[in-house]
Amino acid sequence: MKISVKININDSQTLIQMFEDYYLKFRKCIQFILFFFCLYIIFESYYLKPKENIDYEYFFCFAAMGKSENIYAKEVIEYYKKLGVKKFIIADNNMNNSEKFQDILQKEIDDKIVDIIDKIGQNQDQTALYGEIYEKYKTKCNWISFFDFDEFLVIKNQSKNATIQTYLSNPKFDKCNVVLINWLIFSDNELIRYDNRTLNERFKKYLISHEDNRFVKSIIRGNVKFNPWSYGQTPHRPEYHLKTCNSGGDRAKTFNDVIKNPDFENGYIKHFVTKSAEEYILKVKRGHPGNVILYFDKRVDIYFIYNKVTKEKIKFFEKTLNRTFPKYHYVYNNSGVI
Repeated sequence: MKISVKININDSQTLIQMFEDYYLKFRKCIQFILFFFCLYIIFESYYLKPKENIDYEYFFCFAAMGKSENIYAKEVIEYYKKLGVKKFIIADNNMNNSEKFQDILQKEIDDKIVDIIDKIGQNQDQTALYGEIYEKYKTKCNWISFFDFDEFLVIKNQSKNATIQTYLSNPKFDKCNVVLINWLIFSDNELIRYDNRTLNERFKKYLISHEDNRFVKSIIRGNVKFNPWSYGQTPHRPEYHLKTCNSGGDRAKTFNDVIKNPDFENGYIKHFVTKSAEEYILKVKRGHPGNVILYFDKRVDIYFIYNKVTKEKIKFFEKTLNRTFPKYHYVYNNSGVI
């Protein structure tokens, strides 16, 4: 059986004419879209392309701003040295006439392991500082992390003696400019007072299902053509949609892909967010990054988001802050959790 198809020439000409009419009608809009699409292709291929064959002085640099955190500095440095880090950049944001990082890190400074950036007594915005550090060290460091003194990178799925260099040398990271690492929140371990054990020794309990594990911190490749911290975003991640990966080296097209789906399989950051109740009060008194003002009542509320309510903790906060927290007495008497 033969099937014949007849094409009406007039209909086809009408269809072609219709497309031509639509094109002429929307020509400027189409040209506008194509123009910006071409610009994006150029931007992505040139400005976002990782630099190759650059002779960096350091493979990885650890950068942090610290204020009233001298007691943690040695632990942080020793921890990351075991991961192969050879350069630490510390912005000293301590108050005038108080402790200085130089007081306890003079040997590391003399050995050129630690560089100190003097921000003592200054009302320093954290992301602006990150931009300053990036500009100064982007041609010296292949990668720069922007972590805090209560954040410890854990590398998974590698040998026992894995280093940050072996981790980031995975070919999956070759096309990435930013690696976003999820937090893993740790509780206060029911500790009220500080003691001289390390953070990693004192705090063992983590909150695997806590919603704040969605948040990330950034490791950024050196010598990106523009400063990724240029526009006052949060200290968690750069604002620009650079070529971004999660901790497994998989491409993240948007930051939300990483934040919504915490990845602990390949790596994470142990975040000792409150530490003990006593240390948390000191953290509150030194101020919030980015100069955000949060009053003590609000900060105590935040503390109990991460930690169990106990009679001992309520008593400690009330005595230390010289105020009462009746709602937490109610919480304790009913369930002990918020």
